[in-house]
Amino acid sequence: MEAERRDKIVHSFLENPLLPASKLAKQLKMPRNTVWRVIKQYKETLMTAPKPHSKRRSGTVDRKLRGKVIKAIKRNPNLSDRDLANKFQAAHSTVRRIRLREGRRSFRASKQLNRTLKQNNVARIRARKLYDQVLTKFDGCILMDDETYVKAEFGQIPGQKIYLATARGDVSAKFKFVFADKFARKNIIWQGICSCGQKTKVFLTDKTMTSEVYKKECLQKRILPFIRAHDRPVMLWPDLASCHYSKTVIEWYATNGVSVIPKDLNPPNCPQFRPIEKYWAITKRRLKAKGKLVKNMTQMKNWWNQIAKTVDEKGVRRLMCRITGKVREFLRNSNE
Repeated sequence: MEAERRDKIVHSFLENPLLPASKLAKQLKMPRNTVWRVIKQYKETLMTAPKPHSKRRSGTVDRKLRGKVIKAIKRNPNLSDRDLANKFQAAHSTVRRIRLREGRRSFRASKQLNRTLKQNNVARIRARKLYDQVLTKFDGCILMDDETYVKAEFGQIPGQKIYLATARGDVSAKFKFVFADKFARKNIIWQGICSCGQKTKVFLTDKTMTSEVYKKECLQKRILPFIRAHDRPVMLWPDLASCHYSKTVIEWYATNGVSVIPKDLNPPNCPQFRPIEKYWAITKRRLKAKGKLVKNMTQMKNWWNQIAKTVDEKGVRRLMCRITGKVREFLRNSNE
């Protein structure tokens, strides 16, 4: 087939030598580079056959290296291509090609809390109940709320900071260092997100989140109006903080008719079930990029609302849509 294509290109070229390769390629419905290369070779050698040994060899050149690389990957999948290249004194591109030909792709390891055996059993039992009794039967909106600490100086928010330079340290100090106070001023930010893509109003405080504060500021002023604005059932899923399941708060749930996931169905130490943790990470990373210093809670609230708008309704729905799948995946892996 390759020989026929070459002969066809040369034959068309000889019929009209003045025709440019681009137009000839269009007539033959072939890639322009292919036509140009065949014509160039014919002009130089007066032959249509490819040059001897011009084809790239298929397969890995060093079979022993291939075996060593695959064996090392099976023994330690955390090795990078550069680690393997340095280990076996090979080119980085060669090691990468070996890995890809063997179907070994790279994946980012997910964060997993180091739970005890007892905690694992409790998490598995509660996750099973949650999946069977709520997630597969509840046809409504899941509302997830939480609180997090945010430092007043956004540049001190945990996270990576990089700088570009011709050599390490070849920039001013404000770019190459992260100046952190030992006791940095910070505020608690509370907010809720739901599977419809909506977000509750933000609540900020510089005090401890107690049951009374949570009931008055979060539930009564923000959660209840938010739920009543929905045209479908809403199920509240708080975390296992003591203020979320205190006696007075549980009574408030019952009095106001708010459906909440019971404590004995709420898996402990399972951040993968809580997309709001990802929401915190996104907003904090974008706050950190601003590098501002807020002087009071009003400025903090304004900045937070401004950054929170960048996570739009579609982004919130994308975060919340995988809850059931994450729980199912956890149950499947725990049974293996």
